Amino acid sequence: MPAYLSPTTVVQPLIHRWYAVPFVAAPHTGALNLTKRQIPALRGYLDGPERHARALASPGMFGAPFVDPAHGTPEDVEALLEETLRAGEPRIRMAEDIDALRVLLAKHGDGRALSPLYDELPPSLRGISELVYDTANHPGLRFFESLLYKTPATQPEAQVISLLERHDSDQPFVYSSPVLPGGPGRTDLQVPFSSPLLDELFAARLHPVDVEELADRFGLAESERAGFRRLFTEEEPRRYRPNDTGEVRMQFYGHASVLLDLGGFTVMTDPTVGYDGDGFDQHFTIADLPERIDVVILSHGHSDHFSLETLLQLRSRIGTIVVPQSSGGSLADIGLRTMLEHYGFGNVVELADMQSLEVGPATVTALPFLGEHGELDIRAKMVPMVRLGGRGFMFATDTSPVDPTIYDLVADEIGTVDALFIGLECVGAPLSWLYGPLLDEPIAREHSVARGLKGSFAAPADRVADQLGARHIFVYALGIEPWLKHLTGCWYDPEAEQLKQEVILRELAAERGVTSELLYITAERTWPVQDEPTAP
Repeated sequence: MPAYLSPTTVVQPLIHRWYAVPFVAAPHTGALNLTKRQIPALRGYLDGPERHARALASPGMFGAPFVDPAHGTPEDVEALLEETLRAGEPRIRMAEDIDALRVLLAKHGDGRALSPLYDELPPSLRGISELVYDTANHPGLRFFESLLYKTPATQPEAQVISLLERHDSDQPFVYSSPVLPGGPGRTDLQVPFSSPLLDELFAARLHPVDVEELADRFGLAESERAGFRRLFTEEEPRRYRPNDTGEVRMQFYGHASVLLDLGGFTVMTDPTVGYDGDGFDQHFTIADLPERIDVVILSHGHSDHFSLETLLQLRSRIGTIVVPQSSGGSLADIGLRTMLEHYGFGNVVELADMQSLEVGPATVTALPFLGEHGELDIRAKMVPMVRLGGRGFMFATDTSPVDPTIYDLVADEIGTVDALFIGLECVGAPLSWLYGPLLDEPIAREHSVARGLKGSFAAPADRVADQLGARHIFVYALGIEPWLKHLTGCWYDPEAEQLKQEVILRELAAERGVTSELLYITAERTWPVQDEPTAP
């Protein structure tokens, strides 16, 4: 009998059983994360499972670098390690070759010509890399990313879509722990992320499919089919509630996920969306999204803003995806357009700083994004400014306004800011927490902390709001939505510095006669359409 994919079904894209965050999904950074983070984590666990268990018994240690096998055993972890060492050979080889080339460049890259070194390139890097100097005469390596995805290190055979019957509130932190196979309520689809079959599966959120026929096409064994059937329901799905108010409507889906709707034309930022049945049913979920999203905007490539989990489910629904332009080929600055196109997405548009794109009634402008990237030379980041219905919505996500002069320079070009969405992730993780596997050499702890992945404090955020004449401030993107804990490592704690800063911002804004509020769990607001935007 035809059935719908249940709104409680959770979708987790995995590579070598690790959650496919962007730096795992890209072949070259995925190779370095495999050899310098994931394999060492598995080995460290096997050296002392009890030590990891004791550490994680403290709730405050959630997100720390300790492996939680969840339902699994040390024997299961050992089996995963052995399989990873075997099946991960293309990525392991690429990581080793990158390190070998770094040694070669350090030895010979003293200003002399690098062209003779091409004969010494390790096999996995041939044809996909360029040897370069920067203007300070430091040698380096640049990748041709579109060719990189044609190498064995892409490893589509290691990609799995793992489906859960419902959200697991005890899911371990995805950066520290793999997702072991065979867990309760879990069904794995051994299929590349780019497969059109996934579009058929995810279309079943709204349109019924023949479950048995779909199971056949995924090649599921009889032993796997009972679990697959339980992911579906005969119950008619609820439908998106159209915006017929004549106004611009904003719906908050959690973290940095905001949906704007003007008469059925929709724009969504950084979709990282939860599911029904996660214990927090008052929030908007994947089941509340429209059948078509005209524009999706991705502000930067961190995993809580660039979620393959959500994006793959929406791939066939999206009209245009807008991403920031990368510098092209550096390890830290992975190209988001190239990755999305490799994974089956069409109509991906890059915007450089201060470039705009008109799509239907919306105009999207990419504003400069300072901070939160460890002071690495990363260009693939933007503060999106969306004009819709004559209103201005600015999404400052995790930016840190260390040089507020930028906002003096852009104010005249962007018009009125009716709503400033800004993150106050003012603490943040050390640089090495995310970028450590990509560095040529380990960085000193004090420097890693000083260059931490942090956003704004309250006072600079209020200064930016004042500079831009923002009429309302929304604090968001704190990672505190409970259904995202396994991805962000955070949760709601009123004593956390970020939430203290939110109160301070509210007070500072109130002194200027401006309202500020925290977006948490869910929210919906509307703005009357304005014929012509006014200058601030």
